[in-house]
Amino acid sequence: MKRSQFGQAIVVVALAGTLLIAGVGLGVDVVVGYFYSVATERAAAAAALSGVVFMPDQFSPSNAMPLGSRNDATDRALDEARRNGFDTADGANGIVVTPSRVAGYPNHLQVTVERTAPVFFMEAFGFRPYVVRKTAVAAYLPPISLGEPGSQLGASLGELGRTRFSFMRTEGWGADRGYGDAFTPSPFNPPAAATTDDVHQISYANGTELMDPSVADRGGYNYRITIPSGGAGGVVQIYNAAYAPDGYGAAANFCDNDNQNPALRACSARGISWYHEDDDMGGATAANYPAMRYSLYWVNNLFIRSTDVLLSQMTVYPIDASNWSAASNQYLVMGGSSRGRRVTQSYAGGLPTNMLIYHNWTDPATYGGAQDGGLVSLQQTGAFSTYDQGGVLVPGTYRLRVDTMDNNGRSFTNASTIGKKGYAVRAVNGDAGRTTCTNCQTAAWYDMCFFTPFDAGLGGSFTMNLFQLPRDYAGLTVTIDLWDPGDVFSTSGFVGLNVLDPTGAVANSPLGINIYDLHEKRSNLARRNYQVWASAARNLLASFTALDTRTGVSANGQWIHLEIPIPSNYDPLPGQDWWRLQYVTGPGTITYDTVTVAVGLKGGPVHLVP
Repeated sequence: MKRSQFGQAIVVVALAGTLLIAGVGLGVDVVVGYFYSVATERAAAAAALSGVVFMPDQFSPSNAMPLGSRNDATDRALDEARRNGFDTADGANGIVVTPSRVAGYPNHLQVTVERTAPVFFMEAFGFRPYVVRKTAVAAYLPPISLGEPGSQLGASLGELGRTRFSFMRTEGWGADRGYGDAFTPSPFNPPAAATTDDVHQISYANGTELMDPSVADRGGYNYRITIPSGGAGGVVQIYNAAYAPDGYGAAANFCDNDNQNPALRACSARGISWYHEDDDMGGATAANYPAMRYSLYWVNNLFIRSTDVLLSQMTVYPIDASNWSAASNQYLVMGGSSRGRRVTQSYAGGLPTNMLIYHNWTDPATYGGAQDGGLVSLQQTGAFSTYDQGGVLVPGTYRLRVDTMDNNGRSFTNASTIGKKGYAVRAVNGDAGRTTCTNCQTAAWYDMCFFTPFDAGLGGSFTMNLFQLPRDYAGLTVTIDLWDPGDVFSTSGFVGLNVLDPTGAVANSPLGINIYDLHEKRSNLARRNYQVWASAARNLLASFTALDTRTGVSANGQWIHLEIPIPSNYDPLPGQDWWRLQYVTGPGTITYDTVTVAVGLKGGPVHLVP
């Protein structure tokens, strides 16, 4: 080989070696870059998911509850990024974590994570370290509102059977769960049935609420009340705050307690439309009467109950109101230190001046019942004045919790407490006339128990609002649990239930709808201890038979669980996104039906936005 050829060969070999080294170096640096890219992307996603639950009101550290706790979107995002290896204190790697709001989307959080990625082999060829930057956006789904549209949930007596057709209900610890309240009664009642582990979603026992020794750790019924900004503030009110059985059938009081002249009072449609608080109370003693406790909270965060601020608690002792039509001494106190005392109803100008706790609307945050014979015990916390201005609540979100206690308001686990309480909840404007708040919203939170007195006569079907589902739930699966929905009498012996979508049609899905009988416990779903009433493989409709005497089918004393996939193109207009429950029966239908319902999401409410 000539010297020139040998030199060329050496150059070729050297060039090949250089290219080989460059190729290997490029491969290594590409892998390293990919690693940092994936890690940065994961850190951004984790940080956004961790912090979004604090949006929009707790975005920055100055809004943390309590102050300095790092319970805010910014601090939580930084903490989660640090746990994923991106510590902003590590200046050597150029790490930057930037949480930010998303314009027009108060339930979104954007987090951008960046760091400098090193270059190893390729630096010899002039490549320099570069910045890897990834952005993730997380969102939370707005809570599902149970009940009905607007600022009121449940009917007053003047509305019952006319403009509204159900009221809220809660039953004492000693009541049989088979009467329809799945949560409040003892989990061992009746003893012959399987013991239940059902507890409210909002409860100390479920790990979603701080312990309050004065109420049940298994939770009470909760209502979310939203008072909008831009107005005169608002007031939360309870209708019929006292447990007050007042007769059965024709002997019951069908009227509001707002006018001394019975002919001018607003009354229900009669028939079976009274409050039914004396159901199963024949021969009752004082110990059978429940006291009621109403706790009002300020809500800082829709998802974290530990940040709720207790503002007030009103305890209302029970009365025997069976003497309601008498001229005086109408009410006999059945609990508390005034037990045995009689209270006379007084009026001025046709309006009651005392006993607003009976068939009337009253404010549980401010009503002390000075003329009510010791029936009301009101306690306001030190935080109350921050959110109340002259008896009017400032705009924001509040939670009203309703608990059933023994007749003396000391315990919630008294087996003698069998009374069944009827009531309604609403928000009104903070003006002098307490006018209707058209922009307020009152909704049950996670679960509710309602009573529907319905007499169809020759008909057989009726429909009621059940829950609101905004467009954010498109493409997800919603779950509906109904406890004891079959206590309906019909001469036909048949009761069917349909879940109707916002168009009024029976909800359907091409993916299929599962319907399970979970027996006595909702937890049987996770244990796979249930009976399949309809399988998604064959069933497309949210419809089932609650009672059929011909075949022996019955939903009495059982949880019926439905899983409804929401179409990906689901896009109802705001306010036109209410789903309803339809009873379908034969003629001669009468129902004293108490039903507990819980609505949720299959999966978590927090998710990444594509």
